[in-house]
Amino acid sequence: MPTDPLRRKLIAIRLAESIGKGVFLSGSVVYFTLRVGLDAKQVGLGLSAAGLSAFISSVLFGVIADRVGARRLLVILFAALAVGFGLYALVDNAAHFFALVVAVGFLEYGTGPTNGALIGNLVPAEERVKLKAMMRSVFNIGFSIGIGVAAVAALSQRLLVLIPLTTAALMAGAALLVTRLPDAPSRPVPVGFKRFAAVRDPRFLCVIGVSTVLASHVTVILVTMPLWALNRTSLPHFLVPLLLIFNTVFVILFQVRASRGADTVEGAGRLARRSGYWLAGGCAVIALTALEDNVVLVCVAIVAGVLILSVAEVMQAASGWGLAFGLAPEHAQGEYLGAFDLHVITQNIIGPAALSGLVIAFGFWGWLGIAVAALVASALIIPVAHRSQATLVPEPAPATSR
Repeated sequence: MPTDPLRRKLIAIRLAESIGKGVFLSGSVVYFTLRVGLDAKQVGLGLSAAGLSAFISSVLFGVIADRVGARRLLVILFAALAVGFGLYALVDNAAHFFALVVAVGFLEYGTGPTNGALIGNLVPAEERVKLKAMMRSVFNIGFSIGIGVAAVAALSQRLLVLIPLTTAALMAGAALLVTRLPDAPSRPVPVGFKRFAAVRDPRFLCVIGVSTVLASHVTVILVTMPLWALNRTSLPHFLVPLLLIFNTVFVILFQVRASRGADTVEGAGRLARRSGYWLAGGCAVIALTALEDNVVLVCVAIVAGVLILSVAEVMQAASGWGLAFGLAPEHAQGEYLGAFDLHVITQNIIGPAALSGLVIAFGFWGWLGIAVAALVASALIIPVAHRSQATLVPEPAPATSR
């Protein structure tokens, strides 16, 4: 943990946010099904619609953060989220649910780039990736605590209302913590710079596209591997949640260490390339379970595959922060970070259906297809990052007094 008050405050904000998200995301299906009375199809449709709103809000709020100030906007977003989650306690029909879940999702996806812009404004460039790594470890700790809170709330019909109300209180606490941060000085914008330049830059979009493939570990670990293990292998079912717990603990323990050397575009590119190798290796190991049904060998292969994929995860996450901060102009941190977040948003929305369908339909060859895609992305990430870096707009020179 850092020793200076600024970084401790930033981590405390992340902890409050992560506990709140852990409570709500792990308990929302139970809450909306048992208390509100919605069916599974309605809940799934609403949550999917909220996810799709991220394609707009991530970039939009990044642009707003650059214009009005990341600190001010983050306070507004957390305060609005506190109100939104609190209103879930009043929802009693599908129409109100759909309207609120999309509005809350739209605001929630704006906190990521805004928080990133705040870090970019307050923390020196060489320290940003390490701080993000600390915050991700803390996020996993907080999210796990939130799951525990949701589990307690799910014990009783009366306690279910604590799921949205606890999340609302934590978001309000996060907003209060943000108000205690210092204001960052405004950065001059170069003449001719146009808003939404990030999503109109084909070279930067190429980095996002390649990074989307390298971020496949998210889908493989959380969705594809469990579905494959439960439906196409002899792996004992109780091992699946244990493997996900193992992955969470691995991230907590090794995310900071994995971030070393990723504080430059060059270093982040090399780390991203290595993460693709590990991703391909993990998929190749799990592919062996399509050829062998011996329960011991299947267990060994899947456990080894999850370990390898966990290494890919911490490497790719760290490299993503390095590329995002390194390729973002200092005057447009929010906009570029919001655009770069699209690689994870895309993976979260498209990945589950695409990758799971691939391996369930084609088995061994489906897993090898993911591995080959990871190797191709590994070969491309450094060249596309270099090309994007070459288009960075020079920062205005500071004014000099005569």
